[in-house]
Amino acid sequence: MKKQNGFSLRSAAGAAACAMVAVAVGCSPPGSSTSATGITVAETSAPSTLDPQGSALYADRFAWQLSYQCLMTTTPGGKVEPELATGYQRSDDGLTYTFDLRPGVRFQNGETLTAEDVAFTFDRLKSSPDGISEELFPTFEKAEATSASTVVFHLKRPDAGFLNNMANPLVWGCAVMSKKAAASENLATRMVGTGPWVQESYRPNSELKLKRFDDYWGQKTKSERLSVLYVPGSATQVSDLQAGAVDLIFTGTSSAKTLSGSDGLEVGTVPTDSTIFLQINNLTAPFDNLKVRQALALALDRDSLAEHAYSGGGARASLYIPDGESWAPKPAEVPFSTQDTAKAKALLAEAGYPDGFSTSLMYISGYDPGTNDLAAALQDQLAKVGIKVKLDPLERGAWVDRLTKAQYPLSWNAQSYYSNPYQYVQPAEGRQGAVPAELQKLLDDALRAGDQAAYQAALIAVEKWEAENVYPTVTLLATNTVVAYRKGLTGVELPPSQSRTFLAQVSRG
Repeated sequence: MKKQNGFSLRSAAGAAACAMVAVAVGCSPPGSSTSATGITVAETSAPSTLDPQGSALYADRFAWQLSYQCLMTTTPGGKVEPELATGYQRSDDGLTYTFDLRPGVRFQNGETLTAEDVAFTFDRLKSSPDGISEELFPTFEKAEATSASTVVFHLKRPDAGFLNNMANPLVWGCAVMSKKAAASENLATRMVGTGPWVQESYRPNSELKLKRFDDYWGQKTKSERLSVLYVPGSATQVSDLQAGAVDLIFTGTSSAKTLSGSDGLEVGTVPTDSTIFLQINNLTAPFDNLKVRQALALALDRDSLAEHAYSGGGARASLYIPDGESWAPKPAEVPFSTQDTAKAKALLAEAGYPDGFSTSLMYISGYDPGTNDLAAALQDQLAKVGIKVKLDPLERGAWVDRLTKAQYPLSWNAQSYYSNPYQYVQPAEGRQGAVPAELQKLLDDALRAGDQAAYQAALIAVEKWEAENVYPTVTLLATNTVVAYRKGLTGVELPPSQSRTFLAQVSRG
């Protein structure tokens, strides 16, 4: 499994209807307006496909989760709960998971959900063009329907994170699909899931229209209809919201400042579990020296970084496992996670660098305003302990190339939400030396955990080891997002995962 990098967090798709002017001013799809019986939201990136197994792009998932669901799901506090399954049983050796399906669940084509659909789904996932199966389910061997309502998953080796990946609220990798629909529909443009919204129409790069699925097994949507407009320009989204063309937008802190105080609008900052971290190349001197890495970690004041790089609430201090997980430790509980400049200088002297040293930090130039400011803030904090950093802004392609080849001393990086917390602490291949035996044992122990409580405790042990050894990264911040919407809307509760499933409970008062 590999961590997602900053370069893959956003889709590059724009609105075809306004391709000639979107770069300059942006525009809204024609014919869009809010409705008394429905709600209209704006998204920045249009999905590259509506097939939930057809892409690894983060932004694509926001469409899928409106119609598709998984056997399990994860609450905003990080608890795994049943969804299309009523429960599961894990074998003593951790090699099989048996799920009992919820009775009476129908797909949006009228077909009843069966274990055969689930087995088909995960067999099909093995052919995902972006290797989703290998990334999320590297231990998965096969799924078999042992009855109409029971499906058994066989693993090659124990993997306590398997259940968490089966419970992704963004439905990435675990979306259950209809075997019949896969044979009769173009799933790249037509969603056929079990969720509360059924697709009504779709204009690629422009608009996705959905309506209430009357045969939905759970709580019905509060609104009759949902329209999703794809509007690439944040300024255009803001003006559309102010003009009443849309009811709700997901935006940044700069837009929040513009909207705050506007009559008829509500603006809220929402913590997410997407994180920003500093990649440290331990193959390059002086970062092959543990005391140097520890000094670097102690030089950092995460709260100050959030304040200066993301003024207005765009981010907050974070450790490896973000605070959206209710069980995650606080900075004071994790070694080398609170600033201590005196100790940092002492460690540098012990390492043979009493006067400090010079290095460089690469990042994607113009990724967003916060990234540029963060690089400058890091430069300033590290200089105070004698680490003199030359900033190295790169075009996206050059940054990716150097990152994957480990041709850097320090690098900015970012990753999106993971339902499986193991992925926040797992070293990414090719960016550092061989995983130390002591850490590998802790990682293996976590995967062999018998239940979620034991799994979480084991991951905390991994986090503390990585923090003490400052390997292979230092997590700095977790991002926040801004939700702005028209007054009178109720149910606007975006979770840390940023899952759009909450839209099913949004209505006009």
